[in-house]
Amino acid sequence: MSKRQLLSSPSLGTTARASSVLKRNTKLYGPMNALDTTDEVSCWNSDAVPSGTSSSDAGPITFTIHFGPNRTVEIDEIRIQFQGGFVAEECTACLSRGGGEDWEEMEEPIEPEDVNHMQTFAIADADRTCNMLRLSFEGSSDFYGRVTIYKLEVWGSEL
Repeated sequence: MSKRQLLSSPSLGTTARASSVLKRNTKLYGPMNALDTTDEVSCWNSDAVPSGTSSSDAGPITFTIHFGPNRTVEIDEIRIQFQGGFVAEECTACLSRGGGEDWEEMEEPIEPEDVNHMQTFAIADADRTCNMLRLSFEGSSDFYGRVTIYKLEVWGSEL
């Protein structure tokens, strides 16, 4: 097993996609912006939930990280920096070992606070190996159901 490192760096071939992007403007608000550790102001921003729908009734917003087709990792920690006021009320993490066909929900809860600073979530599940990670965000502290992430880092080791 190799040493602990930042697994979610785009320079390692990691990619991200999201079920929702503000105004479908992936250049300004796309999910890859949240993985960019060099730009302090870039972010991923989900769009508002449809009019007449509450954020809890709209279903989850998903953010999926693909570590690469031939890359298996073991996750130790997930770090997320939300924009305060645009924080997911509930977050579920799921792992895929088969390229996104089968997902297994992680036992460790991710319970974000409505704050601006980087939050760290240790992962202690027995089996944390995967090639994809999906975060599902339910509800939001924002009235319109939006979620904004400035930084999303996944730490662990290559297998």
